[in-house]
Amino acid sequence: MTNKDKAKVLVTGAAGMQGGAAVQALLRAGHPVTAFVRNPCSAPAKALAEQGVVLATGTMDDTASLDAASAGHDVVFSMQMAGVDPADPGAERRQARNIATAAKRAGVAQIIHTSVSATGWRSQHPDIEITDPVMKAYWDEKEAAEDVIRQAGFDHWTIFKPAFYMENYLLPSKRDYQFPDLAQDKLVTATSPQTMLALINSDDFGAAVAAAVADPGKFHQAEIDLAGDALTHPEIADTLSKAVGREITAVFISQEEQARRLGAPSAYSQIWNDLVGYPARPHHAAAYGLTTTTLEQWAARQDWHTSAA
Repeated sequence: MTNKDKAKVLVTGAAGMQGGAAVQALLRAGHPVTAFVRNPCSAPAKALAEQGVVLATGTMDDTASLDAASAGHDVVFSMQMAGVDPADPGAERRQARNIATAAKRAGVAQIIHTSVSATGWRSQHPDIEITDPVMKAYWDEKEAAEDVIRQAGFDHWTIFKPAFYMENYLLPSKRDYQFPDLAQDKLVTATSPQTMLALINSDDFGAAVAAAVADPGKFHQAEIDLAGDALTHPEIADTLSKAVGREITAVFISQEEQARRLGAPSAYSQIWNDLVGYPARPHHAAAYGLTTTTLEQWAARQDWHTSAA
């Protein structure tokens, strides 16, 4: 099959981790890719263009730019930033509706949406009350955006629900927010030592997107929790220690102390792991023929000299 016979895919969020991983996997599979970007002059956008990716400029609230970008494509990858801005309630749901509406108008047959593992958990845990307003907005918006995709009327739709990204232990921008003490070889968390954390990496996520594009019928109406591993924090620290070549220690503190350090939403999300947690496990992906990677395998592939924990 030539590139001309391959589905043409529009990727939103292409300059970010998830969208970027989708772009790379699609390029490897030979698909023509268009990246929807805010600023075509940014370094990430220029890097995509150098790989042969077509750039479409706009924002998720500019419906005219979404209409123009969607035209001529077979598939759209839907990615929105978490809608937790108190000044803009409903942003994630609105933007999901904007891209779905534009894609439908353009005759796009397939939409692939990224959400998060565990959406819908509140119906199964009615006794657990979310006390943090930011985290309540987070789950409200994720679930509302999924509903938009389900109800949009596409010939084929898929919702991927990734768990906690392994890259959170690697990227400086993520580490400073999630784990600022990793530079001092400490993995500090308010999560219990016994709690399992489901883990996925961006390469596996990108491969899942490419698989859905290759076989839309197989993945139609599929809602797939994605994880390649599930470990406790002591096990995570031990795995990272072996990869990095020095000891990283898991340190457990109270929710209150973590809230003072990282803010209430981050602290609550760690306690939420104890109460509910991401249900994603490797067998969910394997049921669709998707191959996933353990934390040990992923860590062994990283260049810890330039991006050391």
